[in-house]
Amino acid sequence: MLRLWLTRRWLLWTVVAVLFGVACFYLGLWQWHRHVEQRTKVDAIARNYGAAPVALAPALVESPIPAERQWTRVTLTGTYAAGTDLLVRNRTLDATVGFEVLTPMQVGGLTVLVDRGWVPNAADAETSPPVDPPPPGPVQVTGWLRTGEVSLDRDLPRPQLASINVGDARTQVPSLSAVDAYVVLGEQQPAATAGDHPLRLLPRPQEDLGPHQAYAYQWWLFMPAGLVFIVFAIRREAAAGRAELTGPDAPPVKPRKVRIWDEEDA
Repeated sequence: MLRLWLTRRWLLWTVVAVLFGVACFYLGLWQWHRHVEQRTKVDAIARNYGAAPVALAPALVESPIPAERQWTRVTLTGTYAAGTDLLVRNRTLDATVGFEVLTPMQVGGLTVLVDRGWVPNAADAETSPPVDPPPPGPVQVTGWLRTGEVSLDRDLPRPQLASINVGDARTQVPSLSAVDAYVVLGEQQPAATAGDHPLRLLPRPQEDLGPHQAYAYQWWLFMPAGLVFIVFAIRREAAAGRAELTGPDAPPVKPRKVRIWDEEDA
């Protein structure tokens, strides 16, 4: 069997099996990292979402927000910049596609985006739906601190955005501070006046770990599969070769010559 394995054909298949195992290892590692990220996110939501709010200060957003401080509950008092709403498309709520509405708020020396909630699509995705305005004058907001999303680099009609990317938003609202953070609205005083196009507040984020851990284990279990297959295939081929040598079509076996001293020993 070893001699058959050392043939060129089976050595090439062995290399393929080893490469398959290496690929399975790294795919499993990738899924494991996604599981760790999701676990960190879920832990941050569980720890921060219902905690007592803290005042929004520049120190909270001047440096990148670490994963464990995502969804920190904050309070801020400022004034909305009316008429500068930004609409983030392709946002689903209760199986309906719509927009999330971002409105800049002046808070002391900072101008930050506040995600005021969700509105359904207009007649088509290219048309921005009408949205009720924010409350005028000073407003106290309680919400959750979030890091901006990755830019999808899409050319959309203003005031639409493809993602909640603060850099993309700053191209439309230059007054935004250079911080990679925004606030998801929970409640505000005074409340917005009910109009014809009200916003729905975003629900608590899901806390499901997803299937990434199971996928990681599956990929790692697949690692030796290629080599196991080769072992079985070589054993089968070797057994088939032996069967050919002992079958009805096998060449006759030359009888062994009996020597005189063998007969004497017998």
